[in-house]
Amino acid sequence: MEGSYLLAAYDYDSINPSTGKTLSTSLTKLASRSSSVGIEAPVIIKNGSYYYLFTSWDTCCAGLSSTYNIRVGRSTSVKGPYVDQAGVNLTSGGGTLVLSTHGSIVGPGGQSVFQTGGVWYLVYHYYVSNGSNLGINRLDFSNGWPRPY
Repeated sequence: MEGSYLLAAYDYDSINPSTGKTLSTSLTKLASRSSSVGIEAPVIIKNGSYYYLFTSWDTCCAGLSSTYNIRVGRSTSVKGPYVDQAGVNLTSGGGTLVLSTHGSIVGPGGQSVFQTGGVWYLVYHYYVSNGSNLGINRLDFSNGWPRPY
């Protein structure tokens, strides 16, 4: 999987399971935006019968001026199509908001998602007035969509 700031998130069409290397240069577009503001940091996980594609949108790395936020779509196939909670395809600019600026936390993004001990976690960076920090939240999938808590 590759993220391409300002363009889209792609997945290689074939990977050698023994080496982990690509077997071709063919790519499948999984998410994109029509605006000139970025989409990057794609992460796919499988939870239950769905694959979830998390991406970071907007501007990173600008301190308190960062507008980064985390979005998600889901699919029953790892190759997509991924849609948001409203049914909009992520290749058409869809993406359900998972986490954005709130309180003193500015520009959360650059995320990773993992599970341990049966609990899902969202890990990301964000900005506060005195610098940047690492954020870790549990994720609740009880309604079929990830919600940090």
